[in-house]
Amino acid sequence: MISQMLKPLLRQVKKYEVTPMQTVTMPEPPHEPEETLTLTDLLRSAPHVTTKQTCEQTLKVMFSYPEAESIVVCDKLHRPVGLVMCGRFFFRVNGRAGMDGFYMQRVVKLMTQKPLIVDVRATVSDVQQQAEQRAEYFRNDSIIVTEQERVLGIITATDLRHGYRS
Repeated sequence: MISQMLKPLLRQVKKYEVTPMQTVTMPEPPHEPEETLTLTDLLRSAPHVTTKQTCEQTLKVMFSYPEAESIVVCDKLHRPVGLVMCGRFFFRVNGRAGMDGFYMQRVVKLMTQKPLIVDVRATVSDVQQQAEQRAEYFRNDSIIVTEQERVLGIITATDLRHGYRS
């Protein structure tokens, strides 16, 4: 009895039997060019001091810009000649020698004398390679970005590693 009831259903199923499928390739959507990350995408502003300024004056600049990781030291033509990493600088002036030992000293005594300085037209991958080739002690230092030898800003080591501004 059940088989009698199922016969009409089986006939209907046979009508819709699965046949081997043909492979259909869909055309790929037009490939949009990937956005290329540039140094200007990672650029941050940074406070500046001159080579003539004292550590006391630099400390005041540092406290005026609490979000800044670094301060660029420039010559009188606004060309970068050094870098002060704020954390390192703060520990140094507050260390054993105390503020008295550094307050009246020029900032050039405590700056990084050979920071990584790159032109804004450099590629991010080239700058990443240069940054990784620095001595271990300086790997977390900011990178100074220039245009026609004048400071545009800095890129933090973290932003450079991750490819975005944090």
